[in-house]
Amino acid sequence: MAESDPKHLKIALSNRESAARSKAKKALHESELEDKVETLETQIDILTAELKLEKRGRMTADDECVQFRIRLHAGEAHARLREDLIQQLNGEVRRLIEEASVQREEMSRLREEVSEYRRRESERMNANMLDQLNINQQFQEKPQQTNYNFE
Repeated sequence: MAESDPKHLKIALSNRESAARSKAKKALHESELEDKVETLETQIDILTAELKLEKRGRMTADDECVQFRIRLHAGEAHARLREDLIQQLNGEVRRLIEEASVQREEMSRLREEVSEYRRRESERMNANMLDQLNINQQFQEKPQQTNYNFE
């Protein structure tokens, strides 16, 4: 009954059309963003190459131009491989930094444990030495009474 209702059908059709428009708009936006990302990645590659060249201040202008042309003509595959390698290396650096941080925390925790162990051991040894001292004093204050029963 509700399916044959013209008002319901009109609303459902309107909803479908709206959803289709929304989906198309989303796809267009994603495509534009992907284009922007690709453009920005290309710009990053170019700027990275330029920065490296600037750091080589001792090189002559001709050498810098040659290096830049070589990098520009290396090809998209080379640039992608380089980008992947940089990402992998950055990931490895982040992992190593995190691992070093964890290891520093672990070393700090272990130092605290060792310090606490040494403190407790020192207290235990001091208590043992105090007990031993008390026992020695007791023996010195009281003459030893021995019962020799030879029956």
